[in-house]
Amino acid sequence: MLQPRVITILTTIMALGACRGGGARLETRTFALHYLWSSQAEMIIRPYVYLDRPNAQGVISPAENSITVRETPDNLDKIARVLAEYDRPRPLIRLTVHLIQADGATATDSAIADVEATLRKLFRFRGYRLVQEGIFSTTEDGVVSQQLGDGAYSIEVHVHRVAGSGDSATVPLEVHLFGRNVRFSTDVGIPVGKTAVLGNVGEDPRGTLILTVRPELITASP
Repeated sequence: MLQPRVITILTTIMALGACRGGGARLETRTFALHYLWSSQAEMIIRPYVYLDRPNAQGVISPAENSITVRETPDNLDKIARVLAEYDRPRPLIRLTVHLIQADGATATDSAIADVEATLRKLFRFRGYRLVQEGIFSTTEDGVVSQQLGDGAYSIEVHVHRVAGSGDSATVPLEVHLFGRNVRFSTDVGIPVGKTAVLGNVGEDPRGTLILTVRPELITASP
């Protein structure tokens, strides 16, 4: 007759064997998508889906306006929370770009009055005037390209995910400026409604050029 201790050990071994054989308990859940494309949703949730789990692989099945996932209940709950955070209206952002010439002029330019005091603190030029202006809009995670003025310069801006909301939001930007003797790139986070001086971006026949950018949060895109 087996002793109680032996019976307990055998029971534990059998239970472990059953767990290993059966694998994780999986469920299937479909998530409706309202603002994300299914390809975007798939990239976002992929870290929570274990496609290589032995005996219980997770599965992602994207559709036109939804994504179906087979995973453990805990992971499905995590996926639901992640999608709720990302599947939302994307803010519409207006960008005002100024290309400013720094030279020996003593007169001020009213078109850049909001930033001229900052320019004088950062640089030692005697005067500044607006050379080119660009005003355009894009959504969060969007990319926009535009020529400035006569086409001598072009700018490309990638707007990353906005941090915060309302007046306290910050807009992360990846900015590229191209033109005669100019190849300028930078990453910067700018509070909404504030003008950022991105720096001396190069020279052209008219003198030193300085680039400024002002992001404004307009609304959530439909």
